[in-house]
Amino acid sequence: MLLYQEIRQYLFALIAEHPELKKLPSERELLEKFNSTRITVREALTRLEAEGIIYRQNRKGWFICPPRLKWDPVKKVNFYQLAQEQHFTPLTQLVSFETTAASEVINDAFELGPPGEFHRISRVRSLDERPVMVEEIYCLASQFDDLQHKPLEGSITTIFEQDYGVNVTHERSSLIVTAIPDDKAELLNVNKGALCLKIIRQRFNQLDKLIDYNLEYWVHSTIEIEVDSK
Repeated sequence: MLLYQEIRQYLFALIAEHPELKKLPSERELLEKFNSTRITVREALTRLEAEGIIYRQNRKGWFICPPRLKWDPVKKVNFYQLAQEQHFTPLTQLVSFETTAASEVINDAFELGPPGEFHRISRVRSLDERPVMVEEIYCLASQFDDLQHKPLEGSITTIFEQDYGVNVTHERSSLIVTAIPDDKAELLNVNKGALCLKIIRQRFNQLDKLIDYNLEYWVHSTIEIEVDSK
């Protein structure tokens, strides 16, 4: 057995034997215990991270992953309700708001001819104070005037309904496993290039007209897809 595999097995057993454990020994402690190099210790840790067993917080160390948020993509999503039902404490932080042109893909999704002007909302969503997802929301600026002055840390769906009379009735989601973009990794406090679950979510009104186009980047160890086929 290679040394990094031995370290991985030790940590895996440590986690299994101590379910109350929240944080792993420091990298320095592991270096000394196994008389190893930092590269070898990091190899063992990143293997466990890729398996969704542990996660790293920059400048704080390595932690054991808590239970994942279970999500059924067939159902309409309310992040706060979903999190609270599963005994998480949810939080949303507004990162930026700008009115700009969108990519050709998004412009085409709204079936626009000439490029349209969009509001772009960037937010970080957390569970129990751990950042788990970055989202970018695109909606037509002409449809949602003065949106920047609304309480965007809360429910966008509620703002659409109460302030603009626009109701979301159904949505379409595409799920892709990919590497997280560098700017999103920084917001989520994870390593650049780490795996993430990218969800492309398009939400529609009762006339099948696209209301908003969402890009979500989830830390892969924080979400579990659970589909009820009944």
